Amino acid sequence: MRRSLLSLLMLLLLVGSVSPKGVGFSNPYPNELPGFKFYGKYLAPLRPHVSTLATVVHVLGSDQGKETSGWKIRPFFVGKSTSVDGRTGTNDVTGRLAHVQITPKEPISMLRVKFPAAFTHSVGGVSEINVSCDVYSDSFGLEYWLYANDSATRKKGDLMRIIYGPSGRVEGM
Repeated sequence: MRRSLLSLLMLLLLVGSVSPKGVGFSNPYPNELPGFKFYGKYLAPLRPHVSTLATVVHVLGSDQGKETSGWKIRPFFVGKSTSVDGRTGTNDVTGRLAHVQITPKEPISMLRVKFPAAFTHSVGGVSEINVSCDVYSDSFGLEYWLYANDSATRKKGDLMRIIYGPSGRVEGM
């Protein structure tokens, strides 16, 4: 009887952790905007600082990402990390997924989007192309980067990229 209960518990845990199309799927990005829900469709079950290169390749088909109709999906990985004394730390995430960046292939205006209260606004920039951005981020690691001004290729308010990063939340809070 005890063995049957243990087997049933293991089966329930396995079912609860299946891929996005499976039962019990949990989205770590609950604030995805309508029309921009990429986690369940393309990224699950990837998690920054947890997913390995092998998992990323399994989900995206390559460690270089993939393209879909209208979008480029690109994973970034954590580089070598060392502590002050030169040794890797106990929570070393070297080689694991750092974040996933999704960029639109065509301009998408976000001027009429009202970001929910879960998002905070900050200012960012991309020095390589000398562009200022309005960045809307939540505590779960989701960021929407919008062009702050007109540029050579995009207009103010156009979506530059969406980042699915590590949660900034403290567990238990």
